[in-house]
Amino acid sequence: MQLRHLFVLIALVAFVLPAAATVTVLPLGDSITRGDMAADSTSGSYRYYLFSSLTAAGYDVDFIGSTTLPDFTKFSFDQDHDGHGGYETGTYLEADPSRSLATLLRASPPPDYVLLHIGTNDAVHQVPLETRLSNLRRMIGILQERSPEVTVLLARIIPTSNRYRNDNQIVPFNDALAALAAECSRPGSRVVLVDQYGGFDGVNDTQADGIHPNVNGMRKIASTWYAALAPLIPPPAPTTAVTTFPTIPLPTTPSVVAVPGGTGAPRDLNGDERYEDVNGNGRKDFADVVLYFNQMSWIATNEPLFAFDYNGNNRIDFADAVRLFEAL
Repeated sequence: MQLRHLFVLIALVAFVLPAAATVTVLPLGDSITRGDMAADSTSGSYRYYLFSSLTAAGYDVDFIGSTTLPDFTKFSFDQDHDGHGGYETGTYLEADPSRSLATLLRASPPPDYVLLHIGTNDAVHQVPLETRLSNLRRMIGILQERSPEVTVLLARIIPTSNRYRNDNQIVPFNDALAALAAECSRPGSRVVLVDQYGGFDGVNDTQADGIHPNVNGMRKIASTWYAALAPLIPPPAPTTAVTTFPTIPLPTTPSVVAVPGGTGAPRDLNGDERYEDVNGNGRKDFADVVLYFNQMSWIATNEPLFAFDYNGNNRIDFADAVRLFEAL
């Protein structure tokens, strides 16, 4: 009789205990979060390696965000994110609804966790440190307003291959983040500092531009996020799955090609992923604006969108020609 009652009790417990709910994870930042620009990239994004590791270990996660671009064709995973090429901390605070973080967040359910890696473009453009930190405080506040119990995993951003930039722009920014994380944490909503800088080789783990991670760098970023995120989310269901990744070659630089009427392949002259030197003559000048205007249809059909979408509205149009002109 007692044994029978024990079996009934076990059955009732199994019935009433809820299964761990799916947790929503928002990968947020710039092109380092987005990954490679080309849809047919053989490297993809750190998001692929992280999502694969989490799901293979049995974690129930839903990556969320306002976009899936560039919609990688060689990788199968939850591609939702908010990693936007060329974005600085301040870009997410602009009034333009296509850029505003508050607007982008409304495209998805409130996040349970945010993986925030932002500040590289600020470093490239030498945005004042106090401006970056002020922008970051506002970003975290917007996230907490959208999801009052969100946990923000805030990255000490990866180094570049440029030692001067690292020492004068990235390290001071990273060193200020511990105090900022403590300041922005509130009851029910923690800001957890995650060290993506340590262990990342700015020379060997980046692509030819010395800024964007290559496949080895992507794997390192994914591994660091996994180590920080996994202990925070509900434990996985028992699994015997083993994470495996396809064997892939090292990534190449973005597949831009010469625009008809130009002298060579377009160039990104300042490392912001925007190819303002449209005619490939090694400088940014009015001739680039003229060529861009005359070849907008060709560019829209034959070039990577992110390389020539200067205003970040996810299309090639006259507004991009205006933005290119204004940047001269």
